[in-house]
Amino acid sequence: MKLTFRGFCLAFFLAVVPTALASTTWYVDGVHGNDSNNCRSTLTACKTIGHAISLASSGDTVSVFPATYTENLTIGISLEVVGSGAATTIIDGGGIGTVVTVSRGFVSISRVTIRNGKGKGAGGGINNAGKLIINNSTISGNVVEGFSVGGGISSGGILTINGSTLSGNSAGYRGGGIYNANTGTLRIFNSTISGNSAGATTLPGGGGGIDILSGGMVTISNSTISGNSATGGGGIDGVATLQNSIVSDNTGGNCSDPMTSSGHNLSSDGTCNFTGPGDLNNTDPKLGPLQNNGGETQTQALLSGSPAIDAGNPSGCTDGNGKLLKTDQRGARRPDNEDSGGCDMGAYESQTD
Repeated sequence: MKLTFRGFCLAFFLAVVPTALASTTWYVDGVHGNDSNNCRSTLTACKTIGHAISLASSGDTVSVFPATYTENLTIGISLEVVGSGAATTIIDGGGIGTVVTVSRGFVSISRVTIRNGKGKGAGGGINNAGKLIINNSTISGNVVEGFSVGGGISSGGILTINGSTLSGNSAGYRGGGIYNANTGTLRIFNSTISGNSAGATTLPGGGGGIDILSGGMVTISNSTISGNSATGGGGIDGVATLQNSIVSDNTGGNCSDPMTSSGHNLSSDGTCNFTGPGDLNNTDPKLGPLQNNGGETQTQALLSGSPAIDAGNPSGCTDGNGKLLKTDQRGARRPDNEDSGGCDMGAYESQTD
């Protein structure tokens, strides 16, 4: 059969495109790897994450073995970075710069700890200008000093945080845990934001937990925001939409503005002014300390007698887009309706049956 030019081109396209579109996994082993390797297998892994990123193309995956990686990373392509667990895969900024900068692209970071970053101006742990998803990770012990924002994370792009903990981060000015710029869209679910701080004695700040500039869009579902501190809005500074969440014991007040409630939220004081169905104001949630309660990241357990137990949406807790959350931050089961007791408020689900 004679092959026409058009047929030849089609055959060539079908043969070449699947190869061109195939993604590559690059392996990193900080203990046994070497950056002179080709990084294409577990036995020929890179030593540093940064070298693997330099080899990667858009759509690739970087698989990271357990180790402490003292690096300051910049990601400017669509990329998936997957650690081996937040407790064992640690990216340490060395106290000299932002740990991870996402300049553009669609980036996913999972199962790592990002710590010891020291940003200049914005973002100690992470500075995001792209589309970033953080899963099952810990962002802790990062700082920005002076007239600066976003100790843990500064974001002017699109940011989703799932199953993660931000703790012990600080900002000289605003957003100890997270700073969401007026161009930013932030979605948080099944996560804990605890023990972050913003503002110094000579530079009062807001948003010890989360600081939200006017124009920024923030939704928070089944999360716990507790024990943060700032001179204004110790928990949340700015307006967000919350559901099934706990805002508790933040120094400087839980909220600087009345929040938009989708129902079933709890505040330990009256500053959030929750007015949705099932909301509780001026109520002690009876939280335990931030600690290992199982799962990959630290959480705050609901103690016996907590009013947050079974007080979530009786139709089931969702992620803010209507998708049912079948597990809590730890991966423990959540009930999906009132017949099984109802889900709990916050990031932690009590296992009482």
